[in-house]
Amino acid sequence: MNGLQQTIYNASRVLLWPVLIAALVCLVWVLVEFGVLLYELWLRFRYRDLDALQARTLRARKAFEDGKPRSAYRYLQENNYSIIVARFLFDLIRNYQTERLEAKPLKLLQEYEFYTIKRLERTRVLVRLGPMLGLMGTLIPLSPALIGLASGNTAQLADNLTTAFSVTVLGLLIGGVAFVISIVRDRLYAQDISDMEYLLELLEGRGGRLRSGRRLSKRGVWESEPLIEYEAVDEEPGKTLVLPTLAEVPVEPLIPVAEGTDEDVGSAPSPEDEAPVSVPPAGTPVSTPAAPSPAAGAPVPPGATRLPKAPPKYTETPLLGFEDPAMDWRPDEDPFADLGPVDPRPPANGASASGSGEPDKPR
Repeated sequence: MNGLQQTIYNASRVLLWPVLIAALVCLVWVLVEFGVLLYELWLRFRYRDLDALQARTLRARKAFEDGKPRSAYRYLQENNYSIIVARFLFDLIRNYQTERLEAKPLKLLQEYEFYTIKRLERTRVLVRLGPMLGLMGTLIPLSPALIGLASGNTAQLADNLTTAFSVTVLGLLIGGVAFVISIVRDRLYAQDISDMEYLLELLEGRGGRLRSGRRLSKRGVWESEPLIEYEAVDEEPGKTLVLPTLAEVPVEPLIPVAEGTDEDVGSAPSPEDEAPVSVPPAGTPVSTPAAPSPAAGAPVPPGATRLPKAPPKYTETPLLGFEDPAMDWRPDEDPFADLGPVDPRPPANGASASGSGEPDKPR
């Protein structure tokens, strides 16, 4: 063999032990997944009941409507026939206890759909990886086996062929078991997603019943809907976390406003600021000149009444105009600098305004 062939042969010989170790790891992995699958099947066959799921969910909905969330949580937690459903209900109850977001249940359902896909990927990878490792473990020992055959070393031939055929069987076993696990889990997880959708529809939907199937009595009275009863537990307000209400964000003006003093803003006159004025008896002519108001602290004569002073002049806080230096734009900041000044006079004869300040010439 030349140098290149010898290099390839040495590289393949180096890969023998990693392939053997990876095949053993995959065998342990697929056996663990097979044991978890048996546990999931036992839980499902032992505890899954669609009618029980429906009854517990309806009782939980009734408890929520009556303001007894702890009773509802207890009924929801009884649906523990699947690992996926149990984890989903745990996150759903945590949302009810903390944020209480309306869109969160649907998002949790979508997240667990991706979670089931992730769990299926574990065994789907082994379906391809097992036979691949078995093929590599078969071809790598064949080279030294052929060398032993050519040299007449039957012991070397037998050892390498034993390793090659053993790894082949191991890889096929890994791929076959992983394929069975993937097929069964695909059906189980699809059923779990369907159960979770049905649970959310009963819990968060309109909760109506079909009109079909009702019986009409001889007196012409329709059959009433069945009554839902549940066992209430003691409610402890401290068990439920209440989120604090966020403070309102102050509304800030979008246009800068010049700062003014308190005197600029008018206020309603107070009783102390009103001047006392005497009212003449009936039939007496009223003089036009106004009498001076008494000094502060002077006693008010009997029979006098108070008239409000002239209201102060209200002054609005001026806005910053374009003539203000604070509103001056630099040429590189003004997006309309290239258009020129605005024509102060309207165009004559319906002509369009020009970009310069000069008036349009008549045609």
